[in-house]
Amino acid sequence: MRKKYNNTIIAAFVLIFLTGGYVLYSRHKSAEPAKTETKTEEKLLALASSHVQSFTLSPRGGVAVTCAKSGAVWTITAPKHLPADSTTVTSLLDTLTGATVNEAIEQNPKSLKDYGLDPPAQTLRVETDSKPAQFEIKLGDDTPTSSGVYAQLGGSPRVVTLAAYLKTSLVKSLFDLRDKRAVTLGPEQIRKIVAQSKGHRLTLEKNPEGVWDLVVPPAVRADKYAVENLVDRLRDLQMQSIVADEKKQAAKYGLNSPTLRIEVNGPGGSQTLLVGKKDGDRYDATNSALDPIFTLNADILTDFEKDPADLRDKDLFSYSAFDVKQVSVTTSQGRRVLEKDKGKWTETQPKTKAEPSDKVEALLDRLRELRASSFPKAGGLASFGLAKPAYQFEVHFGAENKTETVEIGRAGDKVFARRSTDPLPCELPKNALDDVEKALKDLPQ
Repeated sequence: MRKKYNNTIIAAFVLIFLTGGYVLYSRHKSAEPAKTETKTEEKLLALASSHVQSFTLSPRGGVAVTCAKSGAVWTITAPKHLPADSTTVTSLLDTLTGATVNEAIEQNPKSLKDYGLDPPAQTLRVETDSKPAQFEIKLGDDTPTSSGVYAQLGGSPRVVTLAAYLKTSLVKSLFDLRDKRAVTLGPEQIRKIVAQSKGHRLTLEKNPEGVWDLVVPPAVRADKYAVENLVDRLRDLQMQSIVADEKKQAAKYGLNSPTLRIEVNGPGGSQTLLVGKKDGDRYDATNSALDPIFTLNADILTDFEKDPADLRDKDLFSYSAFDVKQVSVTTSQGRRVLEKDKGKWTETQPKTKAEPSDKVEALLDRLRELRASSFPKAGGLASFGLAKPAYQFEVHFGAENKTETVEIGRAGDKVFARRSTDPLPCELPKNALDDVEKALKDLPQ
């Protein structure tokens, strides 16, 4: 009996020992870094997009489109020779060379029709100056959840899935790939714009100093930002569709008597954009430098059927207050000249004395805020109170020591002004001089 009892005690100690060893082993294993399996992503085409020299998109039942690169320029070479949209081509190639396979579905499928790959919805063939020299992708149907698209890569029978967005990125038509600019003269090349429509004519021209003038006539200062918006609009103007490849039936599209005519000229040549009849919610149009008749969005009319006054520069001064070196004020009482040196203002005429900087800068701020409210169409200077103006302000500013001189006068209860270089005056709000005159009175005499 005692022997049996001893055996039980020994067995218990062995069990405790084994249990303790297992616990220690488990703790040791849990302290070890977990081993993770890394899955290597399979790229569609493992090379830089710069190595692609040409590609062909062949849609099921459609016309194949081929793009080829010459130097850094992409051109559509088939089914016709056309300039390519470099942004669209670059995006397509970046997508192609950056994309990866989602999942391998079947190594040797019995029926490709089950995946929409017999025939494929689209085949993309690529030629490169690297390895592989040639590559092919076939795209089929969407997956049942529409989260992907079935595909075959590189001539392999294997069926894989790709991300759904790749179908949109890689499936492109001839229109998608062509250069869709409606005006191909670059913004930096445009020196003159003439826009004509029923009851409207607008002429803008860069003067020898590179500043835009509005030819009313005569030529007056144009609002820099308003004109740059129009130039940018021409740069961004895109064909929305092609309605005819040639201009054989221009009258059919209202182009013999256009709704809007825009001429652009510059060192790079000249182009005439004609906007014809309304076509749905768009307008038919053509460019003298391009072959097709195409459509444009209707807002082209709103952008270019403007009153010339809307494009005149309404600011009388263009300086920045911190950049001003000298300001003079001439009235019937005489002329005062204020000059800045090392950040301090001094009156130098008719006498020499220090001036409080905050008071001079307040005057400059009030002058800089002067803006035209309207533009009279005719009349001599005397009729605007400018034959003998009440005020003349002359400001020198900038590293080039530019000078702007503005005269202001009154005629009845109206206030008129003009820069000395402007042939035509402008009208100011009736209270425009109130703040200016207050700032002048605040200057110590």
